[in-house]
Amino acid sequence: MEKQWWVPKWVMRLIPLFTLWHVDPCKRKGRPVRGDDSCGWFMRSGHGDQVKLEKIQKRFSEDWDRIFKSDSGNVYFCGLFCPNGDPHFSVQGIVLNLFFIASNVHFEVDGRSNWKKTRAWMQANLFDIMMFAENPTDSLFDGITRKFESGCGEPHTPRAREERIERMASVIYGWILRQQRPWYKHPRWHIHHWKFQFHTWQYLKRGLFDRCSICGKGFKFGASVCGDWHGTRIWHDECSTVGQKPKS
Repeated sequence: MEKQWWVPKWVMRLIPLFTLWHVDPCKRKGRPVRGDDSCGWFMRSGHGDQVKLEKIQKRFSEDWDRIFKSDSGNVYFCGLFCPNGDPHFSVQGIVLNLFFIASNVHFEVDGRSNWKKTRAWMQANLFDIMMFAENPTDSLFDGITRKFESGCGEPHTPRAREERIERMASVIYGWILRQQRPWYKHPRWHIHHWKFQFHTWQYLKRGLFDRCSICGKGFKFGASVCGDWHGTRIWHDECSTVGQKPKS
């Protein structure tokens, strides 16, 4: 049975008065960055330690397509992939190994002797990792199997190999960062980035001062208003249907 929470009427009357926005500064450590998610609302590898990301890429490369050649000339595939880029293990097995390598680097433990912390974390998140390995909507399956590259006849070159490793390391490291972030470090709690939109003042300003950039007339209360992407001009909805262009 769904539990219903009682909310005081005075709270319900206050809610429509304003909207709280998180305005991303598009800066990281004081420097401008590309995109509009510098705070990490959806954390990616770029929000993490770039030294760790490079270590993950290096570790991936070491186990990616290793081979062993015996004295008799026999070649054995010992890596996660074959030299031609095809998977050597199952998709689930490859993803588990990649997550294990990346989490060892993230937790700064020696995966060859000290597995305790990494193993506990992976066991706690095993279901989510397996779903991320294979599902019909959003998974690592296409990247592991080179689904679209093979379908389009793209060759597996050394450069393609490096790009594939970099992409896989970036995706998995970003996944770990999102899962490991404490709730109180989410950008929604960046109080210094909060902006309030007071609707009462917005309605008064629109009715008393704003004018249509096409016809020059004012706006009635509740009228439908259109605007440009930069927020510099607004006009009546009906004005935009008559083929007129907003004034500069």
